[in-house]
Amino acid sequence: MRKVRALAVLWGILLLFVGFKAVSAQEETVVPTPLTKNVGDYYVSIGVFSIEDLQRNFPRAYKLLVKHHGEPSDKDTHHLAVSIWKRENGKIVYLSGYDVEAEVRSPIFRAVRKKLSRYPHQYGDNYGGWFDMSDKGLYHIAVIIKEAGGEKRVTFDYLIQ
Repeated sequence: MRKVRALAVLWGILLLFVGFKAVSAQEETVVPTPLTKNVGDYYVSIGVFSIEDLQRNFPRAYKLLVKHHGEPSDKDTHHLAVSIWKRENGKIVYLSGYDVEAEVRSPIFRAVRKKLSRYPHQYGDNYGGWFDMSDKGLYHIAVIIKEAGGEKRVTFDYLIQ
């Protein structure tokens, strides 16, 4: 179980810090993930990572996140990462000119809404923040992207076992 969890965390970190893509011999292809949704002009991808796993297995990434988000509170247990991207001329382009918020609703219907801060990764910028996701069960995560013409709300379900 620990190995499966560690592999899942590693996969999520790779998706975020490698940029949600894999390179084939001929061209870039997007890695399919259920945590990516098309919202018209662009895609939104999320990743959820245990703070404990980040500190233990990815200390450099954790330090980068602390630099951009500040220290997590005593109640925070997870980092929520959001990438906004599109395909342009056969390449993945990360978009960073938005105000982004996330609303995380726990399995017991406790909801927290926070403005996400922007932080760099290898290929562009992500948005993220610390959240208390200590309850086991199905979380509902809404990403709210504010743009010139209004806002888009993208929803995901995420299971913590």
